[in-house]
Amino acid sequence: MKHLFVAQDKTLMPRWQAAFAEAKCVSPEQAERLADADTLVWVLKEEQETDGPSLVRRIAKQSTVVVLSMMPDNTAAIDALQQGARGYAHALSPADSLKQIAMVVMNQGIWVPPDVMAQVMGSTWRLLNGDQQVQPDVLAVLTQREREVALAVAKGASNKVVARELDITERTVKAHLTAIFSKLDIHDRLQLIIKLTGKGVASATKDSTSYSST
Repeated sequence: MKHLFVAQDKTLMPRWQAAFAEAKCVSPEQAERLADADTLVWVLKEEQETDGPSLVRRIAKQSTVVVLSMMPDNTAAIDALQQGARGYAHALSPADSLKQIAMVVMNQGIWVPPDVMAQVMGSTWRLLNGDQQVQPDVLAVLTQREREVALAVAKGASNKVVARELDITERTVKAHLTAIFSKLDIHDRLQLIIKLTGKGVASATKDSTSYSST
């Protein structure tokens, strides 16, 4: 897999190079010319703005794109996804995090901040009319506490919110989610919605695999 970083000064940050030794820093024009299905293009948000909002959209037609920002915010994250990016992260993310992001998005996943993923979850649940579509047989395999956690997460609550509402720790919420995913044979939150509502992958969102930087 090739890694191209689009940055105005065409200089790789040390952590980018630490993550991907063969990575190259290129101009927007070079990125569009060199990108293909086996390329992950990392676009620094500030560079995207100088080239216009269509840069990510153009590159996303032929390659996988992750938008990076020195000052991440939720509105920009959602905008990046709407333009076709599969990920949004801090430009100063550690090398190990960058590697994990690459693994997720190149396997058709989505990487966004936890609170953005909560918004995506809530919107998907409402779109599928989740409250009326819950499958009793799916909930039956979970404990009472696991059901509470599963439904809260499916409706868009973050781990922090679930912990506060159920008066438990975030660590306990994560432990419950691990058990829930194992029992339902799923791997992420959007798959949880699909399982709970009995909807097929195509009926939910364009991607059933997601990841938030918990």
